[in-house]
Amino acid sequence: MSTSNQKKYFSTSEKLKLIFLLAYFVILTAERVISLVTVFSGKLFHDALDVYMAALTVASIVGAYAFGIISAAALKRRGNLREGIFNRLAYAAGILLLGGMVHTHGTIAPIQFASYGMILVSMAIHTWCRIRENGGGLFRWLSFGYIVAFSMSIPVVYHTDIVLKNIFVPLEIIVSAGMVVLFTFMLKDFYDGDGVYGFSVAPFAAAVVGDAAVLALRWQEVINYFVLIFIGVTAVLYAVGLAVKKANAKK
Repeated sequence: MSTSNQKKYFSTSEKLKLIFLLAYFVILTAERVISLVTVFSGKLFHDALDVYMAALTVASIVGAYAFGIISAAALKRRGNLREGIFNRLAYAAGILLLGGMVHTHGTIAPIQFASYGMILVSMAIHTWCRIRENGGGLFRWLSFGYIVAFSMSIPVVYHTDIVLKNIFVPLEIIVSAGMVVLFTFMLKDFYDGDGVYGFSVAPFAAAVVGDAAVLALRWQEVINYFVLIFIGVTAVLYAVGLAVKKANAKK
């Protein structure tokens, strides 16, 4: 078999990456559908936020699968499915994640975490393969860890009874959706490249400012320790990753 023909087929590691990435879609979609059934069957639309969250969840499911299917078909027609499928699925994963970052009635958090875990396993396989091929283990694992921590620091949109909820809710929606978009591009670049992230300042700064505002406004009602811890981990990994990047540039 020629080298050109071999490139048409997925390697074992690529198949594993693909299986775990697709598992994310299956698991999160199932959980979101269960939640939607709960919402619509119980007519649980108490305010505009409920309507927004249900509408976003429906739109994210439809959008993710439509984008994924259309992209896969286009890549297959051009004969480069193997080369382009992961970055297209990264975009689709981000679209679906928009609906996963809203706390609709009937949300099953453990199932959601299981779905996110599938992406992390796929990313870890990608990192391991790139290290085996190209070395640079420290920087690649830092890149992997940073993107994971960043994704975990995305705030979920919740209802609240704080006095400033008319300010907080729109802010929470903007921060959550904005960080999902940033994570989507980070994931796409991660799969497109060699498992290396450039530690750009703009996404990091946006995450810190956004999370700080969300945490501060709701601090008296509840402290979101999960977001607080992971934005802290994100900051530490960003500092270490930037230092290693600069050290590597000097070599």
